[in-house]
Amino acid sequence: MAKLLRLLCGAVPFLLIVSLGLPASAQNTYLNDKKTFDTAWTLLGEQIGGSDLLWLRLQPGSLSVIAATGQNGKEFNLWTVQRIKNDQGFVDSVQGPMHMADGPNFIVPPGRFSQAEVQISRLWEILGSAPDGLPTKVPGEVTSAVASLGPVLGQTQWAVKWNISIKSGREFGQVYVLADGRLDGADISHTERGRSMNLRTQSDWPFENAQGRFADIFGTGESVFKISVLTHGVEIDAVEPTDPAQVQAYRWNGGSFRRGAVAKPMSFYTLTGRSLPFAVTASGLARLPQIIAAARAEVPAGWTHVDRVEATRPPPAGSERGVLWVIELQSAAGGREKAVVRVRPDASIHSVTLPESLRAFDSYMSLKGMSDAFVQFQTTLGKDIRFFEMTFRQDRASITLPDPEAPGNVVDYTLGNSGITRGFSRPRIMENDADLITFTQASQFHHQLVTHVPAMLVKAFKTENAEVFKIKLWNGAPFYKDAKGALFMQMYVGVPPQHNNSGHAVFRFDGEYVDGGR
Repeated sequence: MAKLLRLLCGAVPFLLIVSLGLPASAQNTYLNDKKTFDTAWTLLGEQIGGSDLLWLRLQPGSLSVIAATGQNGKEFNLWTVQRIKNDQGFVDSVQGPMHMADGPNFIVPPGRFSQAEVQISRLWEILGSAPDGLPTKVPGEVTSAVASLGPVLGQTQWAVKWNISIKSGREFGQVYVLADGRLDGADISHTERGRSMNLRTQSDWPFENAQGRFADIFGTGESVFKISVLTHGVEIDAVEPTDPAQVQAYRWNGGSFRRGAVAKPMSFYTLTGRSLPFAVTASGLARLPQIIAAARAEVPAGWTHVDRVEATRPPPAGSERGVLWVIELQSAAGGREKAVVRVRPDASIHSVTLPESLRAFDSYMSLKGMSDAFVQFQTTLGKDIRFFEMTFRQDRASITLPDPEAPGNVVDYTLGNSGITRGFSRPRIMENDADLITFTQASQFHHQLVTHVPAMLVKAFKTENAEVFKIKLWNGAPFYKDAKGALFMQMYVGVPPQHNNSGHAVFRFDGEYVDGGR
């Protein structure tokens, strides 16, 4: 609007004023009475003919257009029809042309369009439905409507759009509608509902409509890499429809859709391999409230603060091939601990990782901790996978296996306070397929190796404050591999926090000591 004020203040004086029209009721305006508007539009058409337009503004008492003139594309005329009161009531007055020259006081609108592109016959349908696009407590009133050429998300060509301002008491906002009547978005930031928005906790937002609109932008193919749900918006990283070599962020704020300013190269996702593309229609965004409710049901009642909501499609692991939502929840009482719940698009639970205070164990090197890691890895990666080794520390466990996405490579998955995360794929060095083991094999160690041996080992280490800081399960390759297929457990001992001057001891699963040193 500031640009248009500069436009009007910098223009040359009127060259012509023509007063026409019949007296009319004061209650009838160009915004609330079609007959009154039609009179003004006809008067305007008599002056501008079939000229292309750059801008059209409709207010209760005025109708203004900037019409293109001349052949060089830099000469424009401003015409305005106003409702002027006289002794008999109101008359429609045409004022213009006001010649506009390209200069410091004239900001050229983004592009010209034909009068046919405005589809003026649909205007009253658009004005009538526009207030429904703004979530005000009381139905709002249209205060102005401006048509100009603007971008359409997901398309290379621009189109005529109406920016319709609506006011309802202390609430106000804009609704954006294409000339053909399709809703293109809304600015709801100045409504009470917009100010109090929290998409992570409020279930009555139109997520199904948002998913459908995103599908209009991206199509139904596998083009989305990540969906992030923020308190005031949903952000999607997806292949830019107008440039398939780029990944662009698009955001929905409960009303409008916006395109991010900076694109990422496709390699940002393809080289890391942390998320595969998926279709927005397969994401489950339309069922987001049910997905979050399912996650909350997996943690104690006091863990109500939703800290993170994100959907990706991890690389295939076991039988799991689809999109997973990661929901992080925190205690309402505060603190830094998080519970991580992974949920499928149909709201079924994939896996749960509880923080230390909610676990039934205090270390992943305990029997309960190792058992939990076995369950979590099997749930995520599949019960029948084979792997090279598993390692356990106080606060995490990891597993190394052949990378299903890169034959000849290996990859680590780590279980910790943030759930299970995938590491970077790397070439094999000493890993051979003959050394692969199964979950069933890896779970067959003598329990006393975990319940009694660590304390004995620390005592034998004869160093103050020493502790067992890591346990590894594997088939002993290359130094301890047994011809009969026995598996081995290796314990590492050191002094925290860096665990300097460390030592180790190797045992067969049956408890027999094999080797050690420091």
